[in-house]
Amino acid sequence: MKYILSCVFLFVCAVANAQSFTNAKEAFKTSAETGKPVLLVFSGSDWCAPCVEFDKNVMQQDSFTSFADQSLVVLKADFPQRKVLSAELQAQNEELATQYNPKGIFPLLLLVRGDRSLIATVPFKHQNADSFITSVKRLLSSTP
Repeated sequence: MKYILSCVFLFVCAVANAQSFTNAKEAFKTSAETGKPVLLVFSGSDWCAPCVEFDKNVMQQDSFTSFADQSLVVLKADFPQRKVLSAELQAQNEELATQYNPKGIFPLLLLVRGDRSLIATVPFKHQNADSFITSVKRLLSSTP
């Protein structure tokens, strides 16, 4: 019984994170193939209080996960202070920051096309997942 519950738990976790990437090349390739925009999330996961709040109140909510699975490719560019990233991942995130976040704003939430062109900046004003989804939908519907 424990084995079955463990398998179910692992499956649910895998499904919940199906559209979330840390590899930019894979995320933009998936975006180009599916036509879904990338939600590029610049975060300081272990030091930035608003980043932690965004993760908890938006990214981890079922409504956002469901919306993202249908409509977005989520790419996380994390800049932790205590957690150690691989040199490759750190270099990739620095490159993304140079292109999209040169002022070092955290959290910074961007909608980007598969060709890496910027669609819009998504404001985070401490809203819940449903309000954030509404903002993303509004931005996507007003962009050609």
